[in-house]
Amino acid sequence: MKTNDFFRDCRQLIALVQRKRPAMLPAALLTAVLESAFPFVNIIFGALVLDGLLAGEEGVMTLVWQMIGLDFVLGCSSRVLRWLCRAEALTADELALGAITEKCLTMDYQQLETQKIMDKKARAEEGCTSRGSFFEFVWGFSELLSHGLTVLYALITVSRLFAVISLPADADRWIQVLNSPWLALAAVVLALSAPLACVPLTKWANQINLEWYTVNVDGNRRWAALSHIVEDYRQGKDQRTYGISDMLLAKYERVVDTFCRHAKTFGLRTQTVQSLVAVANLTTVLIAYLFVGLKAMAGLITVGMVSMQVGAITALAGAVREAVALAGRLDLQRKYLKEYTDFLATPSEKYNGTLPVEKRDDGDYELEFRNVSFRYPNQKQWSLRHVSCRLPKGRKLAVAGPNGAGKTTFIKLLCRLYDPTEGEILLNGIDIRKYDYGEYLSLLSVVFQDFKLFSMKLGENVAASVDYDPQQVWKCLEKAGMRERAEKMEAGLETGLYQQKKDGVEISGGEAQKLAIARALYKDAPIVILDEPTAALDPISEYEIYSRFGQIVEGKTSVYISHRMSSCRFCDLVYVFDGGVITQTGTHEELLAQKEGLYARLWQAQAQYY
Repeated sequence: MKTNDFFRDCRQLIALVQRKRPAMLPAALLTAVLESAFPFVNIIFGALVLDGLLAGEEGVMTLVWQMIGLDFVLGCSSRVLRWLCRAEALTADELALGAITEKCLTMDYQQLETQKIMDKKARAEEGCTSRGSFFEFVWGFSELLSHGLTVLYALITVSRLFAVISLPADADRWIQVLNSPWLALAAVVLALSAPLACVPLTKWANQINLEWYTVNVDGNRRWAALSHIVEDYRQGKDQRTYGISDMLLAKYERVVDTFCRHAKTFGLRTQTVQSLVAVANLTTVLIAYLFVGLKAMAGLITVGMVSMQVGAITALAGAVREAVALAGRLDLQRKYLKEYTDFLATPSEKYNGTLPVEKRDDGDYELEFRNVSFRYPNQKQWSLRHVSCRLPKGRKLAVAGPNGAGKTTFIKLLCRLYDPTEGEILLNGIDIRKYDYGEYLSLLSVVFQDFKLFSMKLGENVAASVDYDPQQVWKCLEKAGMRERAEKMEAGLETGLYQQKKDGVEISGGEAQKLAIARALYKDAPIVILDEPTAALDPISEYEIYSRFGQIVEGKTSVYISHRMSSCRFCDLVYVFDGGVITQTGTHEELLAQKEGLYARLWQAQAQYY
C-alpha cells in the first residue's frame, strides 16, 4: 500500500461522503469519542469502588451512582448518534447506487455493451454495498479515532504502574525489582508485542478478503443472471415447454458448488488467522495478570488497582491491535470504494461536439453516409464497408437485405450509438460528431427492432415522460392503431403495463409494437427510423400501418427496415445491403426489374408463398 495513494483516496472518499450526507462524519466521530470513554468509566470507577469497600470508606454508593449515571449518559448518547449515522449511511448508500444508475444512463452505448464495463459496474456495486459501503468506510475512521483515544486513556491509566513506592531498606530484592519503573515499562512493551505481532496476520487476512471479493463478483453476477431468468415470468413458457428447468438447476448448482468450494478455502484461512489473533490476545492478558498480580502480592498496589491496570493494559493492547487491523481494513474499504469512484470516473470514448443543431420548422435536414466503414469493438470482421448514401429530406427510404447484412448496424451509426470506424456521417454537410449529442438525438424518432416498454403507465410509455399531453398521446395511439385497445383499459392512459406494476395489464407483442410506434410519433422528430416495426403485428394490423404509413411520417424523412419486402413498395427509394455493402439502389419497381439482383430474389422467395 502506498501511503500517498491511501491518504489521497481517503480524502476523496470523505469529501464525497460530506457532499452526499454532511451529518454522517461528525456524528460518527462524536460517537467514537463517547464509546472510547465508556469502558474506562467502569474500569476506573470499578477500582475506586472496590478499594473503597475494602477500606470501609463512606461515599462508596455515591461513586456507584456516578458510574451508573455516566454509563447511562454515554450509552444513550452513543446509541442515538449511532442510529443517526446508520440512517445517514443508508441514504448515502442509496445515493451511491443511484449514481451508478445515472452513470449507466449517460454512458456511451458502445461502452455499456462491453463485457469490460459490465464487470466494472458489478465491481462498483459490490464495492459500495456488500463489501465497502460508505457507512463502513466512515465508521472505520470513527473507530480509528476511538482506538486512538482508547490508547490515550489507557496510557494515562497505566502510568500509575510506573510510580515508585517508598520501600524500607530491608525490603526483599524481588519487591525492589517489581517497584522499578523500567520493569513496568518492559511489562507493558511485552504485553503490546503480542498484538503488534499480528500485523502480518492482519495483512494476510486483508489479502484473503480482497481475493474473496474478487472471486465473489463473478459468482454474484452469474447468480443474478440466473435469478433474473427464473423470476421473469415472461420466460416461464419456454422454460416449461423446452424443459429448461433442469439446465437452469444444473447451472445454479455449478455456481453454488464453486461458491462453496471457495468459501471453504477462504473460510479455513480466515479461521487460521482468527485463531492466531486469539492466541495473541490471551498472551496479553496473561502477561498483564502476571505482572499486576505480582505487584499486588508485593503490596505495591491495591486490590482495586489490579482490576484497573489489567483492564487498562488489556484495553491498550486491544486498541493497538485493532488500530493496526483497522488500518488494513480501511485500505480494503478504500480499494472497494475505489472501484465505485473509478466507474463513475470512466471517461467517455465518444467525442461529444458542442455545435447546436439548427432549429428548422421545415424539417430540412439531410443526412449523408460518406465512405463509412464500421466493425464492432474486438471484432475483426467488418459490419459495414465503404457505405455511401444520402437520406434526402422528406423522402421515405427502405433498407432491405438478408440477416446479418448490416441493416441494424446502419441504424445504430445513424443514431450515433456507435461512431464510424472509418468515414463520416454528415447532417446538412457537417459531421454529426461535431453536434451536441442531445440536440442531434432530438432530431430522431426511432423504433428499434428490440425496442423496450417499461413497467410504467401507458401514457408515460408513449410520452417517455411523467408529464405529458394526454390529447397528443391519444392522437399518436390512434395513428399507431392502438387507441381502441387503450380506450378499453379501465384506467386509460393511467393503466400500468406488465405485472411488475400494481394491477398491471399484460399486452401482446403486437400491441407493444404499436405502443413503440406511438412513442416514436409522440416525439414528433423530423427524422423517423423504423427497424422491423411490424414484425409482431398480425396481417390486418400490418396492412393498417402500411396504408397509413404516408400519413404517419407525413413531411418527415423516414427510414424503414423490414424483412417483409412488400413494405418497400410504400417507399420512394430502397437501399439493398449485402455483407455490409450497399449492392443495389432504386425504387421498388426498378429493383424488381433487375431479375438477377438480390432484391428480386428476396421478393420472389417471399412471393411464392402467397
